[in-house]
Amino acid sequence: MKKQLIFRPIPVLTKRMFRTNRGRNLVAILAILLTTMMFATLFTLTQSMSRNLVEMTFRQTGYNAQASMRGLTEEQADLIAGHPDVAELGRSIVLGLAENQQLTGQSVEIRWANDAYARHSYAAPTTGQMPQAADEIALDTSILDRLGIPHELGQTVTLEWRKDLSGEEVTTSTFTLCGFWEGNQSSYSSMAWVSRAYAAEMTGGVISTEESQVLGLYMVQVNLASDQNIEATMDRILADTGLTGLEYNVNLAYSPEMGAMAAQESMPMYLGMVLVFIAGYLIIYNIFQISVTADVQFYGKLKTLGMTTKQLKKLIYGQANRLCIIGIPIGLILGWLLGSVLVPVLMGTIDGEAVVSASPIIFIGSAVFAWVTVLISCLRPARLAGKVSPIEALRMSDADSSSKKKTKRRRGNASLASMAWANLWRNKKRTITVICSLTLGLVLLSSFYAKNAAFDMDKYLADLILADFELSDATSEDYINNYDPHGTTLTDSLVAQAEGQEGVEASGHLFSAQIDWQMDEGTLQNVAAFYTEDKLADWETYDAAGAQQLRDVLETGDGSAILYGLDGIPLDAITQEQYVLEGSFDSAEFASGNYVLAVGPSLELGTDYPVLPTPSAGSTVELNGRTYTVMAVVYPLNPVTQLTVQQGAGDKFNLSFIIPSEVFREQWPDHTLRKLFLNVDDAHIDTVQAFLDDYMETTDLGLPVASRQTMAQQYEAQTRSSAVMGNAVSVVIALVGVLNFINSMVTAIVSRKREFAVIQSVGMTKKQLNRMLVNEGLFYAVLTLAASYLISSLAVGVVVRAMVEGGFTTFRFTLLPLVACTPILLIFAVLIPHLCFRNLEKHSIVERLRME
Repeated sequence: MKKQLIFRPIPVLTKRMFRTNRGRNLVAILAILLTTMMFATLFTLTQSMSRNLVEMTFRQTGYNAQASMRGLTEEQADLIAGHPDVAELGRSIVLGLAENQQLTGQSVEIRWANDAYARHSYAAPTTGQMPQAADEIALDTSILDRLGIPHELGQTVTLEWRKDLSGEEVTTSTFTLCGFWEGNQSSYSSMAWVSRAYAAEMTGGVISTEESQVLGLYMVQVNLASDQNIEATMDRILADTGLTGLEYNVNLAYSPEMGAMAAQESMPMYLGMVLVFIAGYLIIYNIFQISVTADVQFYGKLKTLGMTTKQLKKLIYGQANRLCIIGIPIGLILGWLLGSVLVPVLMGTIDGEAVVSASPIIFIGSAVFAWVTVLISCLRPARLAGKVSPIEALRMSDADSSSKKKTKRRRGNASLASMAWANLWRNKKRTITVICSLTLGLVLLSSFYAKNAAFDMDKYLADLILADFELSDATSEDYINNYDPHGTTLTDSLVAQAEGQEGVEASGHLFSAQIDWQMDEGTLQNVAAFYTEDKLADWETYDAAGAQQLRDVLETGDGSAILYGLDGIPLDAITQEQYVLEGSFDSAEFASGNYVLAVGPSLELGTDYPVLPTPSAGSTVELNGRTYTVMAVVYPLNPVTQLTVQQGAGDKFNLSFIIPSEVFREQWPDHTLRKLFLNVDDAHIDTVQAFLDDYMETTDLGLPVASRQTMAQQYEAQTRSSAVMGNAVSVVIALVGVLNFINSMVTAIVSRKREFAVIQSVGMTKKQLNRMLVNEGLFYAVLTLAASYLISSLAVGVVVRAMVEGGFTTFRFTLLPLVACTPILLIFAVLIPHLCFRNLEKHSIVERLRME
């Protein structure tokens, strides 16, 4: 028995229509490709950002295991390692901190560790191996550079350290370098790995379970089989092993705060996806609406032949799916490649190479989003095609089918401009869609540009750096050992050379000392009035020790004072009018040495406070046996006051004061300079930078140098991501709008070939027809520009102004991108209709009159 051939009309018709409308399909495929490309780019950036933020947090915390524990015994560690939920256990024994003079300001922990601990701490030797013999050591290259040791195995390394951090006895040990690796610049501390034999010798084989005792402290990193439900898994492990009394720390990379940070950083991408969906919908909807209008007579004939509404919809969706099969895969590849280029830009501030994610979520999610966009865009055109009756379909033209309004007869001669205007509104929905699509891209471009232009680099840098160059003592920001006022970094020779460099316009000096201070009654009253019980309770939630220090000083008055000796650049900066919170500053009186400036809290500038937690302006204070009058209370500029406390100062609540540097040096003549500030003219910035680079390379590798130019570049790298993403999304949406405009103009002209032949046959010249079509394009452009200027003015003047208010911004009203795009849009408006007309003229009037 022969098989009966089954004729499937819908797939056949879909295939034939797809082949017939090649020009229209090309535009549709391009639109789908662009939409998919942007979805894929945004998905790639979102996935890569999450992955890189986790990696950055790993590097900052110093390890990538899920949890860590300290203060346990080796037997307890063995029990944890044997649990089935534990994939690997890293082990380490702490000995102490290296205190070589060359390592001042750099924390170097001397430890033994097994291979797993080193590997998960970003500190596994890439050259050589972990120490085996008692005299072997492994270090990172940054420590070798600080010690002046070549990157070669077998080199001799000498470290000085103390077994008891509170004692004075220094242990000097000499090792042979057996391994090294590139240092982890993000971590607060570097590792110096020693052998288990050396650790046992130094600790006497005793393991410490007290966290306060550094020598012999046993620590582990717990690598779990899964990242899910880490706390529940750790609790189960401790319960199963009978160690419920032990405490553990979950890696910050897995904390809820990290998830919230990743979500916040990804917010611009999610917003971009919404905008891409809107832009994609506008053009794809318009393309299919135009297709339905152009082919509606064909659909009417199909209905006459018996095709149902459901089959018509299936026909339109079939065409859409064919377009998606071509456009989506290409868009996915291009989008991922574009994302790969943008990820390093987006994550430019992360140490190490930025990782580009190739997660299946990127490709599946982007494809689904693009496909859904196309299907939603087809809903209304498919419904319109299905609703129209065969008779209405045969009568339909390019005019809006929903318009029931009768056209009024006009008397007098019709001008070309009026005819073009009338043609524009024959299909209102299409015209409005095109205008909205173009306007959306232009408004977004103007808004993103205005937001980025509002940033004020001077305001930003004022909170970070006061001069072109700031040189600090190596212990100035040592948060482990604290500041040493007798440092050896800023020597008299270095200061003289730096200040003597050609191009140095101004300089400034900062000294500091910390003393015990019995607060007077007036100061205590001000402090108590400012720090109310509610503020203290809030303080305790994030810094219980600091809040307790304040309670103690309010009871006893026993606190401490930090005195800064200032002159030049830092004194001029901190005494500017906007930073004087109370009182007034007189430079001549201040230089007499009888006055002091009290440093207030970090408050919102421009806001009046009834009381400040400092001595009041006009009152007197006794500091280091000398009486001063408080001239003013000033704002705590970070480059001056955000410094570590002094060694041996104790844990007391402190207030800060500023005196002239000459008065400071009279009282503390043996204190060395803590900070040197230099302002250099633009022509010699690079020269001074070269001098400092050379000094660090040849004399002091650990010299802390901050540069205004470097900080500005760092900020630009940090904010480049949002600027790039905002502008990229805006440009693509604007391109989609232009594509929509081109498609609409081409389709409107092609669908009226016979109509144009008729009006040409009754006397309209080629030149007049060309001018009429150009007028249509210009009307599109003028309406788009009018809407764009109006909406952009409101968006920039109201929305962007509110977004950038406060912080490091100065709002500037600007529509520069819109002004730049105006001539481009007008050129398109003239060029596209002209090119379409030239293509139209390839067919004679008679040929066009014969067309159905």
